[in-house]
Amino acid sequence: MNLVHDNWLQAVHMEGVALPIHPSSVANLDLSDLDAPRPDFQGAQYQFLIGLLQTAYAPADEDEWLKRWRTPPTTEELQAAFAPWADAFILNADGPAFMQDLQPTPEFRLRDIGELLIDQGSDINLYFGPASRQSGLCPACAATALFALQCNAPSGGVGHRVSMRGGGPLTTLIRPPEAPGRPAALWHKLWLNVMPKTAIRQRAGQQAGNERAAILPWLGPTRTSERKDGQTAPADGHPLQAYWGMPRRIRLDWTSTEAGRCSVCNAATDRLLRCFSTKNYGVNYLGWEHPLTPYYHDPKKKELPLSVKGQKGGIGYRHWLGLMLGNERQPEPAQVVRHYLAERWSALEHTGAPRLWVFGFDLDNAKARCWYDTTLPVHAVPPDRIDDFARAVRAMLEVAQEAAGLLRSHVKQAWFDRPKDHKDDPAVPQSFWQRTEGAFYAMLDDLQQQQALYGPSLAAVYSRWHAAVIEHTLRLFDQWAEGAYEQCADLKRVVDARADLEKWLRAAKPMKALRSEVQRHAKEAA
Repeated sequence: MNLVHDNWLQAVHMEGVALPIHPSSVANLDLSDLDAPRPDFQGAQYQFLIGLLQTAYAPADEDEWLKRWRTPPTTEELQAAFAPWADAFILNADGPAFMQDLQPTPEFRLRDIGELLIDQGSDINLYFGPASRQSGLCPACAATALFALQCNAPSGGVGHRVSMRGGGPLTTLIRPPEAPGRPAALWHKLWLNVMPKTAIRQRAGQQAGNERAAILPWLGPTRTSERKDGQTAPADGHPLQAYWGMPRRIRLDWTSTEAGRCSVCNAATDRLLRCFSTKNYGVNYLGWEHPLTPYYHDPKKKELPLSVKGQKGGIGYRHWLGLMLGNERQPEPAQVVRHYLAERWSALEHTGAPRLWVFGFDLDNAKARCWYDTTLPVHAVPPDRIDDFARAVRAMLEVAQEAAGLLRSHVKQAWFDRPKDHKDDPAVPQSFWQRTEGAFYAMLDDLQQQQALYGPSLAAVYSRWHAAVIEHTLRLFDQWAEGAYEQCADLKRVVDARADLEKWLRAAKPMKALRSEVQRHAKEAA
């Protein structure tokens, strides 16, 4: 099976019909999306195609990128671009095989094919069903599961390395606007996340053999990591290897295939994979940054970058600033997001609002707790206004963060005589983030439309946001304090807790800072 030439992907036609395609078909503007059988497979296949385009069809500069955005290549043009790389994307080759160890040894041990699935055995994961007693994967699902594992690999025991981005990293992709009645084309969803060669330090022309192995690590001997100093730094590979990291030593077992139906997609196949072999001490990546993932950076430059992971409570507007713009207290956005804001936002004639697609696992060591998958609005501003815009958003988020904490603590005061003796209920602050999400994005719209992000116009936005926070927080307090716990609540205790909450919603440090800004401009106007 060749992952460049064969029809192993499922895509959605604009008319809503699913059909099989090969990667060279993605420039067909009649295709609107991929149609993978699981949400983590959907994310993996997007990353596979973006990586393939970045490797084999990257534009020389932004002018060339924009030309291909407006006039996509033909299928034949993409086939010609992918052809020199096709021999590296064979799934079941005797020699180099896609994402698999080049030289398996007798120490490799057989495992059930279902163990390629990161959530296998994680019965608390709501997205995916319980593990099958006897797993079987069709070649297409095996390829996707293999790629997804190498991209997201959690800790897997001694020497079973995590992914280049760490276990369970978040991926962030820019999504183009969806026109009313017609979704954006698959090509634009992919191409918007492909950068020019200069951004990836990618050399022009066909790569030599040694350089191909530096990009696609399965083309050469594995850089094993038995020794403590056996790490692979960015200097040890090509920058494009970030898209093709291979921390796990795996070889699919084609000797035990049989006819049957895939445990994931239910497709019938005469080559159902039952097993793979694996060994520990694969590539131990150190200090790499993936272009599609946001990172925390140590301002003192003493610690290596740390990728942003999936986390309890999901992804919401409290993460918006770090994922889109970043600041000293937030992660730095993914390179592809920074590039879009700096180079593309103003050049593209959008007919609507683009979105930021954020997805990834929430992992507890090797166990998947959940898969998060959401989109956030993109509120872009000219580069000369980004710092002021980020400063204003940060002030608003600090007020929201404080209010969520105040709601949590004061609901406990209403519920219990000794609130410190009881654990926090995470549903309480989460209800605040959910209730105020619409109001927050409305305020971002207001900020984006302001001619100046200072003075009375900014003060007016601050005033509306503070009022909305107070209103929603007090309403939520009433619901939590007088709802499910009304039978055990003391009325005086509830009244006192509410009064104290209302006081601190105005007196807490972030609120006072916001109010002082509003009052200062009110005095100036008078």
